[in-house]
Amino acid sequence: MPPTLLRGNGTCGTPLHYEYKLLETIPPILGDTCKLVQRLTAPARRLYIRVNTLRINVEEYLEVLRREGIIMKRDKEIPEALWAPVEGPLPFNIYDKRVVADKRASESVLMGSDLYAPGVIEAKSVRPGDKVTIYSPNGIPVGSGVALMGERDLRLSRRRGLFVRLTEPMYRSVRVGDLPGREEGLFYGQGLPSMYVARLLEPRSGERIIDLTAAPGGKVSHIAQLAGPGSRIVAVDRRSKTETLRRTLTRLGAGWVEVLGHDARYLPVDYPSLEESFDKAVLDPPCSNLGVIPKVYDSKSMADSVNLAKYQVQLAKSAYRLLRKGGILAYSVCTLSEVETEAQARAFEELGFELVEPPSWAKRPIRSGSGLFFSPLIHGVTGFYIALLRKV
Repeated sequence: MPPTLLRGNGTCGTPLHYEYKLLETIPPILGDTCKLVQRLTAPARRLYIRVNTLRINVEEYLEVLRREGIIMKRDKEIPEALWAPVEGPLPFNIYDKRVVADKRASESVLMGSDLYAPGVIEAKSVRPGDKVTIYSPNGIPVGSGVALMGERDLRLSRRRGLFVRLTEPMYRSVRVGDLPGREEGLFYGQGLPSMYVARLLEPRSGERIIDLTAAPGGKVSHIAQLAGPGSRIVAVDRRSKTETLRRTLTRLGAGWVEVLGHDARYLPVDYPSLEESFDKAVLDPPCSNLGVIPKVYDSKSMADSVNLAKYQVQLAKSAYRLLRKGGILAYSVCTLSEVETEAQARAFEELGFELVEPPSWAKRPIRSGSGLFFSPLIHGVTGFYIALLRKV
């Protein structure tokens, strides 16, 4: 564990602040709670991408990578998943010139990404060509590099382009943005647990499938990839997100997916023709993100988790009305508290769902009841929960 990320007076010696009452709800099967919280400050042990078989098959893309001198390996359970190891923590120099990045940007830098101008908060006295150290807003150094822009560029509102080329990362792996075929839609950067959602749902040609919270498009494009254009797939999210979602689906060769800008909670009321018309549904709703890695800081309480769970139930009620009798719902969240995982699955049963036993091929996740967990501590990936439920 990188010592720079463990300094602080937060939970378990980290910059993370979690209410003890919330941490008590994390299932013991996911590992020692304090070690688990510490693990949240480091990236995944492997960097994953999903080969988009709507554009290219896996072997062909592996050959494209080999020609570029890039070695990635196939995952043992998800055939279209490729991974490369993540090295670190690595030592790096601390320079006098400081660049402060926002939370999202500093977490990306921690994973080995360059820093782009929109993510810069402050760059006092920085000039192009300076060696700089990048800090998170709470003062954690996350890597060092060479500034390609300066403070003056920010003052002139030139918040475009590359601000710091990262030359001394804390963690290092292949850079997704530099992989061949990104603009051509040959692959999609996606975490391993997220890829399990579509695979567990087992989408097939001819089925009618809806994703109630589809942006940015990872899961719904994976479903389209597996089911093909012979299925009817509807991707729903708020109108502010639909333009980007459409561009992503088009780039990935799934432009035939119907994108609907709407609050999914009200779909059955505002679009009555959709009621009981779908064979399968995906619900990956806003959650407390307790399992997301890496984190440079975070703060969550039990009340946060409870309030989000109530919102999730509203979406599940909509999913129930949209599914035909016997239809399958895949519920997934990147969090670990019982309130939004196993207890939530039981709450969905009260709506008229029943839990479905996951397929036997999914051996890697931890089985708890009829749900599946990924643990950052045990699996070295984002903490994740998936449950399959049938409308009865």
